[in-house]
Amino acid sequence: MPTLKDIADRVGVSVSTVSRVLANDANRTVNTATKQKIWDVARELGYQIKSSGDDGRAARGIGCVVSTLQNRHYHPYFSVICDGIEKELARHGYKIAFTYTQEELKKPEILKHAVQDSQVEGMIVIEGIEAKLYNHLKKHMRHIVGIDVSDPDIPTISYDRVEAARQAVHHLIEQGHRDILFIGGTGRSGQFEREKRYRGYRAALEQAGLPIRPHRIIDAGWEPNNAYQLMLRYLDEHVEDLPTAVFAASDIMAMAAMRAIAEKGYRIPSEFAIVGFDDNEPSRYTIPPLSTIHIPTYEIGVVAAKTMLQCIRDPYPLPIKIFVPFEPMFRQSSEWILPGEAPPNNKRTAE
Repeated sequence: MPTLKDIADRVGVSVSTVSRVLANDANRTVNTATKQKIWDVARELGYQIKSSGDDGRAARGIGCVVSTLQNRHYHPYFSVICDGIEKELARHGYKIAFTYTQEELKKPEILKHAVQDSQVEGMIVIEGIEAKLYNHLKKHMRHIVGIDVSDPDIPTISYDRVEAARQAVHHLIEQGHRDILFIGGTGRSGQFEREKRYRGYRAALEQAGLPIRPHRIIDAGWEPNNAYQLMLRYLDEHVEDLPTAVFAASDIMAMAAMRAIAEKGYRIPSEFAIVGFDDNEPSRYTIPPLSTIHIPTYEIGVVAAKTMLQCIRDPYPLPIKIFVPFEPMFRQSSEWILPGEAPPNNKRTAE
């Protein structure tokens, strides 16, 4: 029978940390990545987790499903949302019962556990997942709240991704850029035309009367390493015909592209301007600080948790739709900082 020490040794933390996490002790802070590792190892080892409230009744829980295709739990976007969910639930005597990726839910034993756990009163789905899997969850779960999920039958929390991306690219156009590279991914649809951040990129170019160039689109599949490697290759293959700006559909891909640009000897922003998306905490510490679009991810998690609790206690008569605001955060990576000079179009100086 596995013990707390077995889990602690595997994760590399103290036994007390494992105990607090498995007991959902909200009074001590443990970062999200470590928490998830502890839960993952506990399940892997078959540790029997007994949760109970102060009155001896089974603790109430909410399940979380994230759409990330990389089969990874830690992600700077999803993890902050989960932090917001967890802390708001804890304020009301609830806990996150589990966090699964959609890839994990494809395993029959995990899917069965997710929908049959008697302690789970509802499920928060973070971004869209495959239709067959999602329909199974809807069939077996009484309460579902979606975060950026396209389903008119459930309460959802979202923001205008198309407009947020349009404003990011419009900012680059206002800086004088006319040739802008897009780095992103297609998601489940496999089609850029359906991806909202790409649609915002396209809309900004069209509104400015600029052409959509297929060779200015990089499909990195949302993976930062792909963004880095593909950007290196792009800079080599298009050395005689390079854009002057980059819009990356996530901060982690933007930072990967920044590294590739710097390694090839180009300067940011004087030779390449770059804008990301999400405003993850590391973005303000890059060199130069990364321009981005701030998405209130923590607040999205809080609102999702509040909405779920409302559904459980006193459901709305109709599925509500909540849109949260976003905020442009334009920093030095995209600002042309030499007064009186034009932006670097057709003025490449890398050696």
